[in-house]
Amino acid sequence: LCSVDDGRPDDDDGKGDCVNPNFFAEGVTYDVTPAAGASAHCESNLRKAFGDDGIVQLAGENPDLIREGLLLCDGDDDDMTNSELGYAVRDWIDSALSYMAMGNFPYRSSYILNGVGELPPYPVRAACEFLADDLSRNGSELALLNGLAGFAGVYYNASGMLSCNSLSSPVNNASRAVEEMWDYQYCAQIFQIFGRASDDKDMYWNDEWDGDAAAKSCQEKYGFPPDRYHFSLSYGRPRDWSRDGASNIVWSQGEYDPWKGGGLRTNLTDSLVGFVIEGGAHHLDLFWSHENDTEAVSRARNFEIAMIGQWVGEKSAGRQDMTSFGRLRGNAAHKIAAAT
Repeated sequence: LCSVDDGRPDDDDGKGDCVNPNFFAEGVTYDVTPAAGASAHCESNLRKAFGDDGIVQLAGENPDLIREGLLLCDGDDDDMTNSELGYAVRDWIDSALSYMAMGNFPYRSSYILNGVGELPPYPVRAACEFLADDLSRNGSELALLNGLAGFAGVYYNASGMLSCNSLSSPVNNASRAVEEMWDYQYCAQIFQIFGRASDDKDMYWNDEWDGDAAAKSCQEKYGFPPDRYHFSLSYGRPRDWSRDGASNIVWSQGEYDPWKGGGLRTNLTDSLVGFVIEGGAHHLDLFWSHENDTEAVSRARNFEIAMIGQWVGEKSAGRQDMTSFGRLRGNAAHKIAAAT
């Protein structure tokens, strides 16, 4: 993917070089809408929570209401100012939602929880049931906070055993390790764009992508600046792949996977194929088959298998042709040697 500040316009048709920097936020937003099966008021309630007059403002005005409504554990925020509490709560909710969006699978799965517990089928839909009523009106603050606690609890309290919520504890230790490793990898090689725009496609707060600030954060944490162009220089860009003769690749994107907007979603050539799996989430097609697989993911797997079979067949046919050519060349060389 190209840099968002290199002068080229964004290309959101699924086959170009540049990507909308807010693609992840827009993908998560889509998952909490009725189009993705979520309850009617889920998006509007989350917009209220994430907005300028939402969680952050409420924490500044009435932090005790935040603690009560979200069932925060005693002492969990003792070292935070009211403003820090608001931002911590907002990020806590966002983190749960982002992971549930990636793991928005049609059946119970332990994948997103790294094997420690399971999320329910379509966890975003399940979480949105806690925000099914319109809680965005003034005077509904406590009800909204209670709904948000239940919403995030689908992820953080998958076991149903927690009696209070901790803003500082990860969902489990395995997930903490994964997050730390991914954060390092982000700075080392996979420097990606993450912005928010607060518009009709994006329910989040305004947070324009700032590559310099992200690079500075990496430098401060790990002592080295990220290589912003590692991927494009190492692997090329879509225009390079089709131009330089790359072939035999399938890119699949899940409809509910917020990473979808950063990947190829349409064909570049006959053998550089991209498509979206209806009702799919984060690489669902690469999971083992499941009795509750959707028809769409079964079709996707069958298509991928057929494409691989086609490529293997073409390669085998080409090798046979080369073997025949080699025998003919060898016979010709033998005849030439015999004649001399």
